[in-house]
Amino acid sequence: MSFKERIHNNERVLGAFLSEIPAPNLTRLMQAAGLDYVIVDCEHGYFDYSQVAALAAVASGVGFPLIVRAPQISRECIQKYLDAGVDGILIPMLETPEQAEALVRFGKYAPQGERGISTMRPHSDYNPGKLADYTVKANGRTMFFAQIESSLGVENAQAIAAVEGIDGLFVGPNDLACGLGCTGNFDTPEMESAMTKVVAAGKAAGKPTGVIASNPAFLRRWEARGMTLFSCDSELGLLKKGIQAMIRDVKGG
Repeated sequence: MSFKERIHNNERVLGAFLSEIPAPNLTRLMQAAGLDYVIVDCEHGYFDYSQVAALAAVASGVGFPLIVRAPQISRECIQKYLDAGVDGILIPMLETPEQAEALVRFGKYAPQGERGISTMRPHSDYNPGKLADYTVKANGRTMFFAQIESSLGVENAQAIAAVEGIDGLFVGPNDLACGLGCTGNFDTPEMESAMTKVVAAGKAAGKPTGVIASNPAFLRRWEARGMTLFSCDSELGLLKKGIQAMIRDVKGG
């Protein structure tokens, strides 16, 4: 079963972020460690296109799903990532169904969208075969996610989730909490209400929902409330925690 099939079957998936280390074999390490997928952060991270392409090449070679959090909804940006062979695109601060429609339009081939065709590329393994068959296959494989992290995004969550081609919604709790006036605090009535609305929006549209955070207890709480898409921590956070744990073990305290 493909990763896309798993998420649409409401199977729980757990990934992590790559924040700034571009070593392609990190994707193999993450897979070997048991993660289901990785998100490469091109919103805050400073990865260039060639680094993303190298990460995607290794991830594709071992069958490890790689999603890029893109910095913007633009034809150039989305097409370059997809042509490099990434499996999906996550757009931060997505707030309207019109933005969701633009994401799908740039990312899907006709008739679902307007993605430009250039198939002698990594995304086709340099062997697309019959073009009409390949574009259908590619449209079925690629994934597009909305990151809900503002009051407007929450308000429009159901309309965003209902857009054909959107595969799921992620809550970005840091920015959402900041916008709700409770920066750094996810345990407020305002956050509870907002995240509950996102879960309900996903269920109404038949789409999975999830959250990006570094607190496992927080993720488990929202899994119990219906979320299934999770990203916990980053390579930097996990490395720092591992070093700190080693220091405690060695010092015995």
